[in-house]
Amino acid sequence: MIAKQFTMPTSLDTKLSSVDSHTQDQANPKERSASAAKDATNGFAKEAKNPLATSAIETKPLITFAAQDKLPKLPIPDLESSCKKYLAALEPLQSAREHSDTEHAVREFLHSDGPELQEKLKKYAEGKTSYIEQFCMFSMPQPTHFSS
Repeated sequence: MIAKQFTMPTSLDTKLSSVDSHTQDQANPKERSASAAKDATNGFAKEAKNPLATSAIETKPLITFAAQDKLPKLPIPDLESSCKKYLAALEPLQSAREHSDTEHAVREFLHSDGPELQEKLKKYAEGKTSYIEQFCMFSMPQPTHFSS
């Protein structure tokens, strides 16, 4: 019969302290202290300590929207084609019954509020470079910043 012998496990603190003292003795014979760290840091040049603070980064004026007024206006899509695309996008996501109800609601929209809203959108877009920019840029949720 084979018998196994087990040794009593040592605590994690004991193991870590023996590893730390062993690596400190071999890797860094100097004493580790705040003053030793300060002395080592003071040996570097100012540029090496903070390279971004002293670098001369050339900045150009923001050009993202510089040619905005030269671009053609974003056309307002036809209401009927928008409704067809809407139905096509929903079809794979809906059951046959749900899609039938959605088609009925779209037909009702095309014969009631749709044309009036389309005309209001066209009037709104007359003085703007992009009729959709305000709704996309300002209605998006703002990122949350956490402070520590």
